Amino acid sequence: MNSFFLPRRLACGLLAAAAATLSVVSAPALAADNYPSKQVRVVVPFPPGGNTDYVARQITEKMSQSLGQTFVIENKGGAGGNIGTEQVVRANPDGYTLLASTLSTYALNAGLYKNLSFDARTDLEPIGLSILVPLVLVVPSELPVNNLQEFIKLLKDNPGKYDYGSAGNGTSSHIAAFLFTKMTGTDVSHIPYRGTGPVMTDLLAGRLTFILDAPSIVAPHIESGKLKPLAIALPERLKSLPDVPTMDEAGLPGYEAYSWNAMWAPKGTPEAALDKLHASLAEAMADPELSGKLEQAGLVTYKPMTRAEVKSYMQEQYEKWVPLVKESGAQVE
Repeated sequence: MNSFFLPRRLACGLLAAAAATLSVVSAPALAADNYPSKQVRVVVPFPPGGNTDYVARQITEKMSQSLGQTFVIENKGGAGGNIGTEQVVRANPDGYTLLASTLSTYALNAGLYKNLSFDARTDLEPIGLSILVPLVLVVPSELPVNNLQEFIKLLKDNPGKYDYGSAGNGTSSHIAAFLFTKMTGTDVSHIPYRGTGPVMTDLLAGRLTFILDAPSIVAPHIESGKLKPLAIALPERLKSLPDVPTMDEAGLPGYEAYSWNAMWAPKGTPEAALDKLHASLAEAMADPELSGKLEQAGLVTYKPMTRAEVKSYMQEQYEKWVPLVKESGAQVE
């Protein structure tokens, strides 16, 4: 027998083993190449009707078109967004269950809740950022101030007399107002509510002094003349509220307050699927029709970032906001 030829039975066995190994190696690659091959579920961890829900529906409609599969929104509210977030964390990391959520579920809740069952930094993979939600400082129209400096003077001259409302302890509206009082050296009481609706009711009735909230919440009342906007908590003015100065312009340099929306997948999701989702999200955000619609709603679209840049940005946000939440004293068991 020629020593260069294997026995027939042994050769067949080796070929079968090699074929089996190749099929195992190729299966994930083929799955990723075909992704998405079925419907994608996107969990919004808040009730329908809010900014996060609205933005997620607008974006996933565009992503459905570019990827050729239906993206279905599932609202799973509760515990400040933690219930829906945990559902995605525990989901099969195959790219067919995603999370559309906010700065709160990524960072603010980490400082607010004592016993979170997940860590968004390690249990989720960022796909991309979508929009920045700026906050606007507004007061009842009857309050005798005409600009931010007059308002700060009013608070300083009357320590402990005035108050602000928020949608709840540890929410972006609470932490934004806490940061405002810290930077201005004012003594103002915090009154937490359960959601934005009752906050607005009391503010419009003059039972609260001020709030910081999203343009979509306050703009209708600014237009009606019931609320007076004093400043936007971003470095640039908003297209939807062009006459409202920034905090820098109004005399409080360096003050910024906002939330943001992003999309995540469970840790372990194949890189190829994450790359496809990232590209589709970026394409959606570059669509002039969509970006124009979002800007009219008082939202700011993010400039394109790589996935690595998104991850780095989110880590910076975590390091910025978590200590501030803890300093505020807000806590939920």
